Amino acid sequence: MFLFLIPFAVVAFSLAVMNRPSLPSGTTVIPVIKSSKRTTALTPVVSPDIRNEFTDVKTDTNEPNSSLRVNQIWSRANSDVDKALGDVLRCLKVLMPDANTFTVFTNGGSVNEFRLRAFQSDVQNFIDSSAKITENTGVLSQLLRPGVSRILEGDLFVSKRLPYYIENRRIRSLVGVPILDRDERRLGAILVDSLQPNAFKEAEAQALMFMAHVIFMVSFKSYVSAQNYIEQQQFSTLYRYQRKFFQTMAVKDIYKQMFEYVKENMPFDRLTILALDKPKECAGRVVYCIGMDSEQFIDKTFTLSDKGIFVLALMRNRPVFRSFTSGYADYVPRLNDSEKRNMELRQLFVMPVASEPDSKTAELAICLESRYTNRYQDHEKKLLKAFAGVAGFAYARALQVERDKDLATRDGLTGLMNHRSLQEALRTEKVRADRKKYNIGVLMMDIDHFKRVNDTYGHPVGDEVIKGIATAISGEIRKEIDVVARYGGEEFVVALVDTTPEGMIETAERIRKAVGKLEFNVHLTDPLRVTVSIGAFLVEPEFSDMKKAVNNADKALYKAKDGGRNQVVQFETVETEVGA
Repeated sequence: MFLFLIPFAVVAFSLAVMNRPSLPSGTTVIPVIKSSKRTTALTPVVSPDIRNEFTDVKTDTNEPNSSLRVNQIWSRANSDVDKALGDVLRCLKVLMPDANTFTVFTNGGSVNEFRLRAFQSDVQNFIDSSAKITENTGVLSQLLRPGVSRILEGDLFVSKRLPYYIENRRIRSLVGVPILDRDERRLGAILVDSLQPNAFKEAEAQALMFMAHVIFMVSFKSYVSAQNYIEQQQFSTLYRYQRKFFQTMAVKDIYKQMFEYVKENMPFDRLTILALDKPKECAGRVVYCIGMDSEQFIDKTFTLSDKGIFVLALMRNRPVFRSFTSGYADYVPRLNDSEKRNMELRQLFVMPVASEPDSKTAELAICLESRYTNRYQDHEKKLLKAFAGVAGFAYARALQVERDKDLATRDGLTGLMNHRSLQEALRTEKVRADRKKYNIGVLMMDIDHFKRVNDTYGHPVGDEVIKGIATAISGEIRKEIDVVARYGGEEFVVALVDTTPEGMIETAERIRKAVGKLEFNVHLTDPLRVTVSIGAFLVEPEFSDMKKAVNNADKALYKAKDGGRNQVVQFETVETEVGA
């Protein structure tokens, strides 16, 4: 009678499980979960046909779980499947009272291996929770073979040992069926054994087939829902970052937001972001890199002539997707041949980010790498492509904002600060100097006899002289610390941050000598040479008026000119002239 009731029990159980509250629907794989004796808290790995397969679960260096709490979502899905498997096995125990142990095996990451996933047994303490079914596991290995729909043994020899028992049991009967997906691929198996001979018939095997289908459908629904929920949240996060992009005006903030979004939403073992920030020189640098061997890439520069696959994707403005087998010869350089070869990284996905979709060369590239060859699939590609489009637009906008700002604050000829932005920079540096109690050295310099240069050689030559001197000055100061500006026609101002009287004069002398070494081609026998006169004033903490500080340096400059030019003079405190 109970065999007659099995199909009805299966249907009732299926309806009950399928109507349980769960996450919204979507797509994913079915991962290995905990058995009654062990816990596996792992995150599923998305595969090409995630709705169709169980898979062994691995966790990358970075799993996107910060705001989406992805691991918690998968944990909830795992718990749902755990409960469903337990219910299935308990149901079978009631319907098949003569059975001894009920087990569920699932794909262990290989088509030729199943791993024990859950069990219900009269001898719980004698079950090996790490048991596997492989091609060398005797009668059970038949369940791995295509075309085998069930195994049914009614009188096993005592010497036959089943792999999930710690010690030999006097198992006399065994029935098992594979768990199949909709394409008839083998995802696992259900096994039931008994201590009695001939305990199972065809009816029990048929009932297990029903249960195998229930397990697949329940697991499919649970993980489908979890995956769909995650994907919805990821696209919702993309919308939130779109808004953040439109609030961003600085290019460096675009880099940072790109990094934060990818870190939050994409799994990886190494994440690298490239920027072609010197397009005229066809050169760029790595603006972010975290993960395996990241120290070799941080702040590293590259040119478009380098033969790395990251550079190639950026140069051609085309996504690159590659998987690698093991082996030293299979390695493809990421930037160039000089880098350390990491053979653990088996898959890479490079998404270029261009300000214009049809550009021949992209300005940025997002480079993801993973240890697993099936890590990046259609979902990640679509998501990152959508993000790249938004990021490219935001990057173009930020570049334009910075160009417009430069036009307002930079001298068009030299690229140095102009008079207006200098005053703002001096006020800012003075506030910082007052807080930290250090000096600021102000240098005012003027090109000697510059009017004669313009009158004799013409204004184009005069412009070349101004640009050459601006470059020479910039080469003698600390680029990220000191301030340099074109103050007017042939005048320049330098603010030396945190300096001493001696350091100020030493720097001024270096600038004067560097300018004196310049040679300008004026298409005559001898090149044109010029000199500068420099006035210096030391702003100590008790001195507060930076406008007056510039005026004092200007007064010292006029004294240098009156004294014969091509020399450095410090205002008041040191009247000694340091000359040519």
